Amino acid sequence: MADLNVYFYVQPQEKGGYQHNSISLAQGLRELGIPYAASADYWQEADGALLFRQDPAVDPADFSVVVVSEQYLTYGNGNFPAGYFDLPGKKVFLTTGDGMELHKQMRQRRYQRFDLIPTFLYGGLNHPDNFQPWAFGLSQHMIDFSRLDGKKSPRICVNYRNSHSVRQQAQERIFDQLPPEILDTRRDPFNWRELADAEAYEDFLVFQSGGRHQKDYLERIARSSATATFGGHFYIKPWIWGWYPFKFINYFVESAASIGRMNHLMKSIGLHTNHTYRIYQWDSWRFWETLAAKSVAINVDFEKYRCILPVMPENGKHYVGVDLKNPQPAMKRLRDATALREIGEAGYAWALEHYSPVAQARRLLAYLGK
Repeated sequence: MADLNVYFYVQPQEKGGYQHNSISLAQGLRELGIPYAASADYWQEADGALLFRQDPAVDPADFSVVVVSEQYLTYGNGNFPAGYFDLPGKKVFLTTGDGMELHKQMRQRRYQRFDLIPTFLYGGLNHPDNFQPWAFGLSQHMIDFSRLDGKKSPRICVNYRNSHSVRQQAQERIFDQLPPEILDTRRDPFNWRELADAEAYEDFLVFQSGGRHQKDYLERIARSSATATFGGHFYIKPWIWGWYPFKFINYFVESAASIGRMNHLMKSIGLHTNHTYRIYQWDSWRFWETLAAKSVAINVDFEKYRCILPVMPENGKHYVGVDLKNPQPAMKRLRDATALREIGEAGYAWALEHYSPVAQARRLLAYLGK
């Protein structure tokens, strides 16, 4: 790998965007001893140094792999870097963006120009050959601040910032059926922007990640035997794939506010269509934070709901996967304290083996044939 080096297009620190995918990948490359450079100064680490540093003397044309993430577009002007597609190196679009926009547009010419697009994949969709499965995974700061010394209580942590249709169904079908005293549902409000000048890195980390990895929440996960990590929305795949068929057919599905309106109307009169066996936007930092803390991650059964990870976890061994139409087997498992301890340990080991920064870096290089 002597000729291998990687160039990252990132938005600068002052943009305030959390470019998680690029962070964990750069941390893994560093551990492997593979040189990398970046277009801007970004991401302060625990030792005070920046993970990405801009060097005006460095030319991206001299790199064998050139990475741009969807956060570069989100926190920029929405455009790929000028001259990007003229560079000689292999081009990677690292994207775990919300929603289905990429998948409705995945046959567009601009996406065909990438050598590799690591992204969320969904069972039943015919993805282009340059699409490969990806997941949030673990960054080094998530591992370092996972609080493994937390003594577990029998409680289940259920805490979300946003309401998703999958979370609503999980609440109704699982947590509303459990004794309230075993649930930790507290939501401690805080203003993460006030941490911009924090001296303690664990506080500044919350600021530069846009309010994520908050230490009180991480401590609650560490003390919980299990943690709810559901996310995303239900959908139906139309036979003719595209925006308008997707919008029309999913008008009738339990889903986000922009679709599923017919189902919301039916529920208002005591009827509803329930959910389907497809979910998008299923991944979340909660899932990986929970695994890193040896708490048991509770989520949908990934295989049943056709969520594709690069390395699939085993339901009942690495996490508790739920069939929301038949949640009783999962609920029985959640009442077994011995099983939860074993799953928490196994899930932690599985996550470190397959989704640590170095594991993610090796995966990307394998996709590229490097």
